[in-house]
Amino acid sequence: MKYYKRLPLEGMSNCRDLGGYPTKYGKLTNYGVFLRSEAPVNLSERDLSLLKEYGITKSLDFRGDMDITLFPSSLNNIEGIEYIHLPMFGRADATGFEDNGEDPSKYFSGWGKSYIQWIEIFKGWIKDVMHHLAITEKVCQYNCNAGKDRTGITSALVLSVAGVDLCDIAFDYCISRTMLKPRFEELTKQWGDYLKDENGRLIENHPFLYTPKDAVEQLFKYIYSEYKNTENFLYSCNVSEKDVLSIRRKMID
Repeated sequence: MKYYKRLPLEGMSNCRDLGGYPTKYGKLTNYGVFLRSEAPVNLSERDLSLLKEYGITKSLDFRGDMDITLFPSSLNNIEGIEYIHLPMFGRADATGFEDNGEDPSKYFSGWGKSYIQWIEIFKGWIKDVMHHLAITEKVCQYNCNAGKDRTGITSALVLSVAGVDLCDIAFDYCISRTMLKPRFEELTKQWGDYLKDENGRLIENHPFLYTPKDAVEQLFKYIYSEYKNTENFLYSCNVSEKDVLSIRRKMID
């Protein structure tokens, strides 16, 4: 089987394997276990064939009800792939705010602060996500809208459990902005006009498009301060020790 760091897909530019990172256990994280991505929408037959050949047996969709209704996943109703809608925000859109016609960025105080709030508010969601990752046979793919925030938090926690250093976790997080750039214009259709200036042009330095390393650093500084380590944080979410060990084994055994 040929494994990729970033999968060469026509319909997604930010679909990446968590394999290949060095760990404190002296091993590299395994390829062909977890795939992180943006929403798999309008995928071609070639894309679907590649993903099935890659071994995907489960797709976790973290988007809200509104997003999956307007932009349904191409991995839903595919034979051999179990599709599970597992929203963090419920009916809210990718920003976490209900669509009431307002610009949600006016409530935004930075990704680091947002992630810290999310991991405390949505501990039940984290428990469910980690359980599905732990029990999936073969490859589990997971996504939010752009594949950088809800998906980024999930990936950061998984890599940390596997013993990956924070600098590599931050690298995995930060690269999403580069990978997503070819799709920024398309994503504005899903995220709204607040990503455009008065002339209708995309605001490429809009904070919602950023993946700054300080966001991850701030998140883990909080986790280490409040919980000592990632495992203790996950236990506070009622993630079982069995699931934590299963994720680690999948990643490095």
